[in-house]
Amino acid sequence: MPLLPDPIHTEAIQQACLSIYESGTRPNLLEITNQLLNLPELPMHCPAHHFLTCAALLTAAHLCADSSCQRLLADLKTARERTSILPGGTCGQYGCCGAAMGAGVFFSIWCKTSPMSKNGWAAANQMTSRCLASVAQVEGPRCCKRVTYLTISAAAQAARELMDLDLGPLPPIHCHHSQQNRECRLQACPFYSPESPNL
Repeated sequence: MPLLPDPIHTEAIQQACLSIYESGTRPNLLEITNQLLNLPELPMHCPAHHFLTCAALLTAAHLCADSSCQRLLADLKTARERTSILPGGTCGQYGCCGAAMGAGVFFSIWCKTSPMSKNGWAAANQMTSRCLASVAQVEGPRCCKRVTYLTISAAAQAARELMDLDLGPLPPIHCHHSQQNRECRLQACPFYSPESPNL
């Protein structure tokens, strides 16, 4: 049986995004992502990261657009539904990381594309392919935190070029999850930092 996202995990991500949006602060994409990755309900590795990537991008985009919390909630619900069928392990078993697919879901929701779209169909696939190319720069084994960081980095740049959407600059990324990851590549990971400055 494929491992599908746990509703407890995806609900925690959704509620955290709404809390971030309603807080009155304007965190950048990396800060949003780190708040979600640090949720106590979220395991080191799980398919809820596919939704998390999409949710972080949506929250950052809605903050930039100054849209309503109701619209963010509607988009998060759509993203949660679409990513709920993406099983864990797609990175190694299908050669297609679910975090990168989450970025494609973000594009399709924000730009309102569908399988029948004449405009945006190609760009939606370019978004995913750019994120996959970023993920593929680092060898396995899998790490849901690493691929999340690689995906948001590529997605932020692609959003500017493909969507005319500026999600702001992305500060240097330093991962503090290595002690929880038995398969961590340590210095072979571009985000490894024993100093843990993102805490």
